[in-house]
Amino acid sequence: MSLLLTPRVIRDISALEHYQHSRWRVYPQVVTDSVELAAGTPANTFGDWVQIIPIDTIPFSLNVIGVVIEEVSVATTYHIQLGYSTTADPPGANYEAGERRVRLVTVPIARATELLAIQSQNIPANSSVWGRFKTATGDEDTADISIVLSRHVEVSSPVPKWPAFPW
Repeated sequence: MSLLLTPRVIRDISALEHYQHSRWRVYPQVVTDSVELAAGTPANTFGDWVQIIPIDTIPFSLNVIGVVIEEVSVATTYHIQLGYSTTADPPGANYEAGERRVRLVTVPIARATELLAIQSQNIPANSSVWGRFKTATGDEDTADISIVLSRHVEVSSPVPKWPAFPW
C-alpha cells in the first residue's frame, strides 16, 4: 500500500490545518449591537426565528462556532438554536445549524463574555443565519446574543449532512 500524498490528500490536510487555525469573527461587528431573541409561549416552545446575518453578507461558506449570550431578561434554562437559509426567509425544516442549552442563574449574567460552543456544518456562502430559543418559564423571555463564526473550507469527500433530526 502506497502512502503517496496525492494533491487531493495534501489539499485536505491544508483544509484541516485551516480549520484548526482559522480566525474567528464576531457578528454583529458593532459592539453596541446585538440580536434580541424572544422565547415562545407556553414553556418549552421556540420563539420566532430572528435574522442574525442577512442574506448575501458573507461571500464564503462558514461555520458558526459559538454564541455569546450578552443579556437576558430572566434567570432560567435557555435552549438556543441557530439555523440558516439560502433565501431571505427563515430556515425550513432540518436547516438547523446547531444548538446549545445553558442555565443562567443570575441576571445580569455573571459571565456575559463566555463563548458557548456550537459546531455548525458548512453553511453555504451568502446564506442568511437565524436564531431562536425557548425557556422553561412559559413567558416571552428575551436574550441578546452575538455569534462567532469562521470560514469553512471544503474537503474532497465531505460527510453529507444528515437529512433529519436528531442529527
